[in-house]
Amino acid sequence: MPITSQDTVNADQINGLSLSFAGDRVVYCVGPAFRAKDAHKTQAPWLADVGIAESARKITSGLFNDRAPKFHPKSGDVFFLSDRHNAGSEPQIYRIFSREFGGDPEPLTPTENVRGVSALEISLDGRWLAYISADEPADKGEEDKDTYVIVWRAPKNLGRLRVIDLSGRIKGVHTAVSVNQHVETFTWSPDSTRILYRLADSPDIESEALPISENIVSIQEKGGDLHFGFTHVMTHDRQLFLNSVWTEPGRFYFLHSEDYAAATPALWRCETTPGASPTRVAFGDTDDAAGLVRLSNEVAVGVACGLETRIEIAGPNSTSFTAFETSEDAFASWDIKQVNGKYIFVALRSSGVTAEVDNIWSGSTVPGTKGVLSTRLSSHHEWVSGKELPQCAPFYWSIEDGTALQGVATYPRGQSLKNLPTVVVPHGGPYWRDVVDLHINLSYRYMLASHGFLVLNPNYRGSQGRGNDFAKAARGGMGGLDYADIESMVEAAIKRGYANPNKVAIAGWSNGGYLSAWACTRPNSIWKTAIIGAGATDWGGMAICCDIPAAVLDFAGSAPWTPRDPKRFPHYLKGCAMADVKNVKVPVLVLHGQEDVRVPVSQAIGFMRGLVREGDEAASAASKLIIYPREGHIFEERAHAEDQLTRVLAHLQKYIA
Repeated sequence: MPITSQDTVNADQINGLSLSFAGDRVVYCVGPAFRAKDAHKTQAPWLADVGIAESARKITSGLFNDRAPKFHPKSGDVFFLSDRHNAGSEPQIYRIFSREFGGDPEPLTPTENVRGVSALEISLDGRWLAYISADEPADKGEEDKDTYVIVWRAPKNLGRLRVIDLSGRIKGVHTAVSVNQHVETFTWSPDSTRILYRLADSPDIESEALPISENIVSIQEKGGDLHFGFTHVMTHDRQLFLNSVWTEPGRFYFLHSEDYAAATPALWRCETTPGASPTRVAFGDTDDAAGLVRLSNEVAVGVACGLETRIEIAGPNSTSFTAFETSEDAFASWDIKQVNGKYIFVALRSSGVTAEVDNIWSGSTVPGTKGVLSTRLSSHHEWVSGKELPQCAPFYWSIEDGTALQGVATYPRGQSLKNLPTVVVPHGGPYWRDVVDLHINLSYRYMLASHGFLVLNPNYRGSQGRGNDFAKAARGGMGGLDYADIESMVEAAIKRGYANPNKVAIAGWSNGGYLSAWACTRPNSIWKTAIIGAGATDWGGMAICCDIPAAVLDFAGSAPWTPRDPKRFPHYLKGCAMADVKNVKVPVLVLHGQEDVRVPVSQAIGFMRGLVREGDEAASAASKLIIYPREGHIFEERAHAEDQLTRVLAHLQKYIA
């Protein structure tokens, strides 16, 4: 049986993977990807024994939203965030003791608080728990009052860094950092006496494009109380990728790129002395740093390289080796520890090549040797056993100037790859990539391929995994090289006999939705229909109304407020799909969340208004805009997600099957 929309939205999601310091256990969370209307999200921590097949078991009820679990470095207790004090409320910190996994977790932060905890980390000696939360409001009902107003970008809910003594010698919660800025991330020093933390202007995503400072707070115990000292280390010109990690006493590492949204992260290191200048270590030229984990005086770096991912161990002397990497598979998350001279690692692995859905796997290796994920620890997604899982394969092609490109082809398993109705599904981002995974989610790839379509996922220029120059093609270049790469992948599939040239469609979400809008507005295009999901159609309007104007400025090249040369066309109009809506000659299905702040719903409405007024009459009459109430850029309600997938499949079956 094919994968249905009901199968997809009922599938569990797996996240929050964390390996114990002893390397003997892994904890992660499992729960429904979507929820019912007016219901709260639920998921539960699961625990598995590393190296023991099928050892995963659930350790809480699953009735609440338990998430972000972490092990205590000494006791093995699990600390996590949860709303179990009031389902659907802001999370607080809970602990479940290792000696009684499955018992009732105990709260560590006040459960009456209305401000939640956003991040937690335990010091390496196990004594201290640090976390980020905003101050409690003087009037807890203020936001419900009729007179409540919003002052745009006014400092609000600024994160504070707080510390709890887990030994119990010093009682209460102590606020270590409370300034007129937002504590965004933090990491403990190796000796557990200091914390490296970042300060941003505010919690909103717009602050990511503004300077971010790295600072240190020292913790001193005096007379049964705590005292804190502060040091400013350095200031970054913009938000970094993920957290910094503090390895050696005087050195930390971080991931950073030269542009905000259109360049690849590289690995950098910096001394902890005031005014220190960072040094670039590796990655970012032909591959992309994509993850960072502390390992004693080393760091483990996730590296995206084309369709593959590897974990590199980088030492203090700039030496490195590959601990493990993908091979006809993919992993969505991972963790690694160094224990008694060995590297023990776990990952959420799947493979569309061998029809293995995502599960937790473990493996190990020794310095200088590449290991493998050898043991499957969990058996989630058992429902797929009766389904016709699609076949994934890498797809390679080159364009006229010799540029080598990569993507993924997905099609019905066991069916001849010949003259199939074809749907191009460009990924979002644009800084993202598709790999040969089998992660059942709201992506159209798996369901459509299960129903007889050839699905092409191009990693167009602007994508992750090919280095800085490749990613920078997105800077001011929307609708240029990215779209040319999409067309060239379709041409390659037709030339090889895989794709039916008379049955070709494009369907994407977010930036993939933009590329779908751009595709159907090209004169004399090859597309028989297009599906635009939460896609930008007017870059000027995006810069004005969306929550990431700096990224839009990178992608579009300018904004309506950019000083304009009267002799030149505004650059942001260069890739504007709405301006060419008169060229649409095929039915278009537009899908959008009503509360989307990343790509406001006005982008969809504006496109449809233009289509009604300027587009082909028959195409306009056959096109539809579906707006989903209460939904943002990423859908949360099960009924809406199922409706979206059902409509997508029906639309494509009608026009190209």
